[in-house]
Amino acid sequence: MKDFSKLIQSLDDTGKTNAKIAALVTYFKSAQPSDAIYALALFLGKRPRRPVNASLLRLYASKAAGLDTWLFEESYHIVGDLAETISLIMPINEGKIDKSLENVILEIQSMAKLLDEEKEVLLNAYWHQLSASELFVF
Repeated sequence: MKDFSKLIQSLDDTGKTNAKIAALVTYFKSAQPSDAIYALALFLGKRPRRPVNASLLRLYASKAAGLDTWLFEESYHIVGDLAETISLIMPINEGKIDKSLENVILEIQSMAKLLDEEKEVLLNAYWHQLSASELFVF
């Protein structure tokens, strides 16, 4: 997950095609094959189905960040992207989770079977342990 989030950051940091290609080549040469497959699928738009709807994500994120719901909603409307809003409001973390991209995606997919309260607990664990760039990708 850390390497994939670094790749996304590298791609976002440059407008130069050759730099983007170099970042992709570096990632795919060093990534575990299972992570490379998931990364490619994500780039092709094959995201896993979201196991938590956007309304619950907004509610859980506002609670996790210690914000009133109205303040989160106002922030979300200004930022315009839910993932970016969540990554901006969460406390700064050092990125303590060191799971592969494959493990993270499989864990996200398994959330569909959980109760809403269990989903919130799992999301909080991620939100409070991922760095800002990892959180944005997550």
